Amino acid sequence: MTRTQKISNKPPLFRKLDEDFLIAGCLDENDIKRAADGGIATIINILPEDDELCQLSDRQARAISEKCGLAYHHMPIYGHQITNEYFARAFGDLVAGTKGPKLVYCRSGMRSAFLWGMIHAADLGVEEVLNRTLDIGFDLAVIEDELNDMARKPSPLTKLPRVA
Repeated sequence: MTRTQKISNKPPLFRKLDEDFLIAGCLDENDIKRAADGGIATIINILPEDDELCQLSDRQARAISEKCGLAYHHMPIYGHQITNEYFARAFGDLVAGTKGPKLVYCRSGMRSAFLWGMIHAADLGVEEVLNRTLDIGFDLAVIEDELNDMARKPSPLTKLPRVA
């Protein structure tokens, strides 16, 4: 299957990248309830609060998630920040600190896929990151250089010792 063929496949609402990491575009109340019913433990919203294209505000998404028994985190990430190592490491720290399957969402799922790739490049390798994201409809070739940079450094999912 070619890259173009993979991209044209319409993926499901929740796109699975690994056993504990699913991504989605904008969520509504029913989506959050479905996530809870489907075994998700944590919702991570990376939408900036000023993103008006999604229905739920951070406050609303938090209230619904907590009502459904889900942990909820809001870490707003703008598009220009997704390939920045600082934001990737902060996101990796957040992900590493959560328990159970997590659903990370943004407007379309693209930022979530980019961040997943950035935090897994060192552990999985760039080729595997590119293949997994492509399998669910996101072509990360546009950030391949950044993924290669991240692959040469310690994983953002690994706690590094603090310098005193």
